[in-house]
Amino acid sequence: MRAWWCLSVVACGGAGSQQEPTWSGEIAPLLADRCGACHVEGGPTPFSVTSYEEALPWAEAIVDATQEGRMPPFFATSSDECDMQLGFLDDIRLSTSERQLLADWVEAGSPEGSRSSAAPAPLRTPDHLADPDRILSLPQPYEVSGQQDEYRCFRIELDNTEDRWITGLEVLPDNDAVVHHVLVWNDPGDRSAERVGPDGSYACSGQPDVWPTELVAAWTPGGSPTRAPVGAGTLFHPGASLVINVHYHPTGTSTELDQSRIALTWTDQQPAQHTTWYLVDLPFGAVSTDGLFEIPAGSEAHTETVALEVPTYIPWDLPVFAITPHMHYLGTEMLVTLRSPAGGEECLIHTPNYRFDFQTSYTYDPTSGPLPVVHPGDTIEVRCTYNNSESNPFLGLQLDASGTSSPQDIRWGEETGDEMCMAMVGLIIPPIDWMELAESLF
Repeated sequence: MRAWWCLSVVACGGAGSQQEPTWSGEIAPLLADRCGACHVEGGPTPFSVTSYEEALPWAEAIVDATQEGRMPPFFATSSDECDMQLGFLDDIRLSTSERQLLADWVEAGSPEGSRSSAAPAPLRTPDHLADPDRILSLPQPYEVSGQQDEYRCFRIELDNTEDRWITGLEVLPDNDAVVHHVLVWNDPGDRSAERVGPDGSYACSGQPDVWPTELVAAWTPGGSPTRAPVGAGTLFHPGASLVINVHYHPTGTSTELDQSRIALTWTDQQPAQHTTWYLVDLPFGAVSTDGLFEIPAGSEAHTETVALEVPTYIPWDLPVFAITPHMHYLGTEMLVTLRSPAGGEECLIHTPNYRFDFQTSYTYDPTSGPLPVVHPGDTIEVRCTYNNSESNPFLGLQLDASGTSSPQDIRWGEETGDEMCMAMVGLIIPPIDWMELAESLF
C-alpha cells in the first residue's frame, strides 16, 4: 500500500513533495467538525472519533460510508433527477476533496502524525435551540405498554395575554425507546380542552382531531429544531393551546414512561411574514397516482407516488423554506417535485440515501438563490422508493414492528410496521390570521 501511494499519489519525502494527510494534521479536525455531534463516547453511534486510537479501527469503514454518501447523515443532494440550484443551511456533507482526503489518509496507512503539533479540534455540538423562552412538558408521565402502536394527544395551555409568534420549536423526546415521532399543532380555539381526560391527554389519530388547526413543528429520529426564517413566525392568539401529537411504538416487552418536552422561542413583535407547514400524504388530501398503495414483498426498489394539488382558492404565491421527508423502515429514497398546470416542474428535494434513523428537516439557504414558490393550482408530487426485501439492512426492525417473520406486502398506514410517503413542506405566508381564513373557507 505504501509503495502504491509513493508511485501514484505523492512523492514520499523528496524535495518539493506534498505531505500525506495525517490524523493530527487534517483528519481529526475534519471528523470533529462533521461527525463530532454523534461519534463521541456515550453518543448515539457505536464508536467515537475523538481520538486517534478510537477512530483507527474504523478508518476503512469511515471511507466506505463517506464515499457512498451514507455519512455524514445529510441526504439531500443534486442528481440527474434533481438539479438543485439552492444550498441548505447546516449542510454537513463532505466535499469531493474532503472525501478524497479521507481516502488518501487510509491509502497512506492512516498515519497519526505528530501529536505535539496537533491543532485543537473542537467537536461539532448537537443542534439545539439556543436560550429558549420556555420549556414545557407533557402534563404528566404517560405509560406506554402492550403490542399496538398508539397515537396520543396532549394539550399544552399557553399563557400569553397578547398575540405571540413562535419563531423556533424543538421537541425533546423523553423516551426514545417508544417515541416514534411527534407533531406539534396549533389549537387556536383551544378545542382540545373539551377532549382531554384527567391526565391532560386524549386518544387521537395522526392528527389532533380538532379544527381549525395547523402544524407548527415535527420531530422524527435524527431531527433538528424547527426554526422559522428570519422575520417570520407562527401566530398564536391569547387563549390558544398546543396539541402535542405523539406516535408511540411500544417495545412489546416492557412498560415505559414518557414525559417529552418542547422548547420554544418567540417574539411579541409582529414579524413581516408568517409560516406554516403543508403535509403531503394520503390522509391530508394527497392521492396515490399509482392506484393502490402497496409495496410487494421481495421488491428491492418499489416506487409509490402521491400528489397533492394546491387549492386554487389560496390567493397567494407561497415560498418554500424547508422540507422534511418521512417514511418508515422500508424507505430508501424520496424525490419531491413541484409541477405547474402548464407543464413546468422544479425539484424541491432528492434524498437518495434516506434512513429512518436520520430524518431531519432540510432548510434552504436563502442566500444561495431565490426560494421555490408554490402557486395556486400547482401540484406537489412525492415519489418514494422502498426496499421490502432481505437486502434491506433495516428489514429486521420492520418485521419486529409488524409482527411478522418474513417480508409481507405492505400498505400505507399509521403503524410503525406500515409505510408512509410524506413530505412536510414549510411555507412562508403573508402576515394574516391563517387559521381564521381556514375556518372561513371550510
